[in-house]
Amino acid sequence: MRRRSSVVLLLFVCLLISATSSFAQKIKVIVDQDARGPATTDMQSILIFLQSEKFDVLGITTVTGDQWVKEETQRTLRVLEIAGRTDVPVVQGAEFPLLNSKEETERWENLYGKFRYKGCWTDFSKFSGATTPAFREAYHDPDVVPELVEGAPHIKPLDETAAHFIVRTVHQYPGQVVIWAGGPLTNIALALRLDPEVATLAKELVLMGSGMYANEGGINSIDGRREFNWWFDPEAVRITMRAPWKKITITPIDVSVKTRVDPEVKAAIAKSDTPVAQYLTKYYADSYMWDELSAAALIDPSIITGQKEMYVDIDIDHGPSYGETLFWDPKAEVPPYERLATVQFDVDTRKLYDLYIKLMTQPPKAAH
Repeated sequence: MRRRSSVVLLLFVCLLISATSSFAQKIKVIVDQDARGPATTDMQSILIFLQSEKFDVLGITTVTGDQWVKEETQRTLRVLEIAGRTDVPVVQGAEFPLLNSKEETERWENLYGKFRYKGCWTDFSKFSGATTPAFREAYHDPDVVPELVEGAPHIKPLDETAAHFIVRTVHQYPGQVVIWAGGPLTNIALALRLDPEVATLAKELVLMGSGMYANEGGINSIDGRREFNWWFDPEAVRITMRAPWKKITITPIDVSVKTRVDPEVKAAIAKSDTPVAQYLTKYYADSYMWDELSAAALIDPSIITGQKEMYVDIDIDHGPSYGETLFWDPKAEVPPYERLATVQFDVDTRKLYDLYIKLMTQPPKAAH
């Protein structure tokens, strides 16, 4: 009996060690997102993090960009309910960019030309291709949360600001946290202003944003260097990109526009009866896989088939080039405050689509 008890105890300890080791190997991540909904690239990337076993999602922070942050927060909470992941905290972040504004944008347009997309400043009901729920609403003020077609959430966000949450979390897990940003960088810039150690305490900064050589995908039809996430709050990008991160990885529009949620992908997901798959099937907003690609590449880096090191920054001069991406070859002589980033340029779309379909059709992941 004593020997049998010892064997059982040993097996239990081994299982416990195995489970602990498995959990410890997960990527601890803060997902910072301008979570337009429903079922846009923003929400689909959030679902990738929630559905994958590779991530320990410490929290989702929301920031104004594609929509106003109060609406985004409600849509994010609802997605957590649909995915069965109400264990993940949601923290509401910045309502306005640091300096840019709707009025500043209208001034720029009067001087230099019209933008085709301005995020929460756009009247979506007049937006070309406004055929899905994500693009049906007219412009509304920041404090207005319209009725959500996917249903109102029953859970609440944390009573904390996104910037304070970021600071607190990187101190709680020094050297372990990947900060992933799929929207404007306002929350991250504010966190850096609260505590500059955020950059050195984080494990890595991963961004979907910027544009280098693309001739499509920008917020006007001729300039891919004016990418929305970076253009919306250029001053936040400047603060973020000049901070001393251990590693910066960027998914620019140059590689995003090589992807698409095509009919084959949609059909494969529609076959599943899981809540996540049905949510996507009902509310899909057709677009490039901007944010999904950036999230998926953290799961399987081999999805990215071409990348290069570059110095990357942004133009904050309030003239015709305001909000445009600046970049240099790694051999260029640049000031010491410029940071090298790994910039992704090519993608194995088959691997991306297969992983995406697998994650979006699998049964709900158990809450922690």
